[in-house]
Amino acid sequence: MAMIRRFSQLVAQQPKLAFGVSSLSAGSRKFSATIAESSRTSTSPPNIEVDYQAMDSKTTKANGNMTDTGMYNWRVAAVNNALAKRGKAVGPLTVEDLTSLGHLDQYHYMGTDACDELIEILGLGPDVKVLDIGSGIGGPARYLSMKSGCSVTGVELQHDLNEAAADLTERVGLADKVRYVTGDFVERYHAQDPGLRAKFDHMVSLLVILHVADRPKLLQASYDSIKSGGTFLIEDFALVGEGFSVKEDINLKTVVSANTVTSKADYIAELEAVGFVDIEVDDLSDSWRRWTAARYETYRASKEQTIKMHGEKLFNDRVAFYEVIDELFAGGNLGGVRVTGRKRGMAEEKLYRGRNSTRGTTTTAVLNELGSKVSE
Repeated sequence: MAMIRRFSQLVAQQPKLAFGVSSLSAGSRKFSATIAESSRTSTSPPNIEVDYQAMDSKTTKANGNMTDTGMYNWRVAAVNNALAKRGKAVGPLTVEDLTSLGHLDQYHYMGTDACDELIEILGLGPDVKVLDIGSGIGGPARYLSMKSGCSVTGVELQHDLNEAAADLTERVGLADKVRYVTGDFVERYHAQDPGLRAKFDHMVSLLVILHVADRPKLLQASYDSIKSGGTFLIEDFALVGEGFSVKEDINLKTVVSANTVTSKADYIAELEAVGFVDIEVDDLSDSWRRWTAARYETYRASKEQTIKMHGEKLFNDRVAFYEVIDELFAGGNLGGVRVTGRKRGMAEEKLYRGRNSTRGTTTTAVLNELGSKVSE
């Protein structure tokens, strides 16, 4: 049974207990929660105190592909804590219940505004299948499906996030439209995972690919996973200045786990190398710079409320992380991009291959009825 469902049942049935959940990666820590009822006869929601001591920022390797710095694991407990404070620890939810939690539901920048733009740009509708690489706790997948009617398959490296995503998706009534695959996307694709072999109409990835060490390999698997004529939309970090300072480079790698942050030109070249065409890059740096600054300032100002809900250690860890991100964007070298493009349609691909197969060849075509030919 999914982790969050266990959590929900414990909240509903037990006056006091402790439990632990570990993520897929070997370096992930366990967290514990103590659930205490203020009164056996009280109708108010239970008071949930979550210990985040284990969710530190030490860098460990997860599946050799992405570093796990505790950047996301803590949100599994935090989203449950926030829902419990609202009296919604158990039972049905709406997508709006979750999107109203902001960064606990939408791990990327600009929240559902970015999702609305994605729906419009790709023209999502009820009859299309979308691949979401790095789906986190499932926030974007649920929102895209709810707003457009599309079907979404999310792929997430971390097991605890996927369990939470599946349970929350069931609670909002979208389990028939949104499903999740746990593991490294490239490995699962090449292992012939049936859920990833059914050719998608679109591929999306929101603020995830920066964590991947071998970006070309991921882009190739992405290209192979979508239909001829399919499209993609990626939002990601990019180098928009002259070059990162030593401090910026260290912060990107050790604090953000950003293994691959390159110029726009290098990004385009890698996409073209695997076969994508019609590539466009929109610079989102200004809006992301304002957004990350506002996030830091707002979170810092919410110290009292955040500590009351999630504890002092979590607040201190997050405010320090948000400050680093704010400084990186303010420095002018780190920026954000939205990259879109497509895979050639079948007829276009045949034309492309045909042109390249005949280019530069010589002929010995017959000139006349006497059998004369052009000499090479």
